Amino acid sequence: MSTETPMPDFDQVADIYWRLGGMQSPSQLHGYLVGLLCAGGELEPNQWVDQAAKYIDAVQPPNSEDSTLLLALYGATSQGLASGEMQLQLLLPDDAAELSQRIESLAQWCEGYITGFAQQGKVIQRQQGQQQYSTDVSEALSDIAAISQVGLGDEDGDSASRERDIFEISEYLRLAAITVYMECHQAATADAAQPAETGEEASISPAGLFNKKDNKLH
Repeated sequence: MSTETPMPDFDQVADIYWRLGGMQSPSQLHGYLVGLLCAGGELEPNQWVDQAAKYIDAVQPPNSEDSTLLLALYGATSQGLASGEMQLQLLLPDDAAELSQRIESLAQWCEGYITGFAQQGKVIQRQQGQQQYSTDVSEALSDIAAISQVGLGDEDGDSASRERDIFEISEYLRLAAITVYMECHQAATADAAQPAETGEEASISPAGLFNKKDNKLH
């Protein structure tokens, strides 16, 4: 029976950034990790700690406490994606944070995701050749890239509406990441995959959730 790794919270990872002199958002690091894992990346513990420090442009190496938290982030994220039970959590500020910070963190998570997915995608391409993705996955990736450009919108907008937008987009990102992960990993383990039929089993594609969104939160 495997032990579930607890997910560090946003403030814990933010403390690592403060100690190491990183200037990015913890959400961006987590998005990068999820994108990397979704594209088929797997790292040994030391590799991940080194890669995370490099990604956040740390001015000094992580200490043992930092490394433990970064490994917990990796373990919880990997388990959340692989569980098949929609257990993935996104590393975002809690509801007490300013709306502007929460919206910016959503965009930064997406930016990190696209970077991680593209980086690992290049590795897979060198090893296995050009990859083909289903329409669902292509749309999900396109949507995540679009959400990375999300803005605050009208400063006088309804805060309750923005809260709903944040919740809906966060949930979309969670489902989209799981969808991409499942397809990419199924393709890696099946010699003769048939994406069109696999997509038919899922009655609703997460990619459709963002179809009516624009690039502003109103």
